[in-house]
Amino acid sequence: MSVQQQGPLTGVVAIVRLRETEPDDAVVAALSTGGVRLAEITLTSPGALAAIRRWSAREDVAAGAGTVRTVADARAAIEAGARFLVTPVTVPDVLALARDAGVPVACGALTPTEIETAWRHGAAVVKVFPVSAVGGAAYLRAVREPLDDVPLLPTGGVRWEDVAGYARIGCAGVGVGASLVSEDLVAAGRWETITERAKAFTAAWRDGRGLDA
Repeated sequence: MSVQQQGPLTGVVAIVRLRETEPDDAVVAALSTGGVRLAEITLTSPGALAAIRRWSAREDVAAGAGTVRTVADARAAIEAGARFLVTPVTVPDVLALARDAGVPVACGALTPTEIETAWRHGAAVVKVFPVSAVGGAAYLRAVREPLDDVPLLPTGGVRWEDVAGYARIGCAGVGVGASLVSEDLVAAGRWETITERAKAFTAAWRDGRGLDA
């Protein structure tokens, strides 16, 4: 499936969050080979904007910016070519800037009130974070009862074995961090491991959605 065939911010979103190692271009190549088409690079990672500039030219993966908390963050990421933004919290000014630029936002929220607020302010999808700390799929199943029109992206502690369950209850996608791309894998150049993990996560997502491989 190409980026063009995939809906915005759906399926498996890889979160590249590094503290000491700059994102190598081999990371995004490994994710793409494994079927992951969305890569979020957190702005707290060394060389994040430079990586977004390089990766934004790719046709197989859409590169976005994560941990976007301010209008300055959003503007810098968009100018670098970010195809989407991911925020940990709801900042209306960030959402307004992104809307004017035509860039979708996965907006962070946790409670039903926060989720509704993010949605009403124009989030393309609401990132429910940290989902594993509040019950995972069981929590989202309860939240979706009154908010079934809001596309949700569970993030925070998402493991391979959780993915199919999130897909089955109707989530738009899943945000996956260290269990897919970790600092030690990147530092050691273990690209094949990242590809294998990407394949496992995408297969679990498609299984949960009842889609053909």
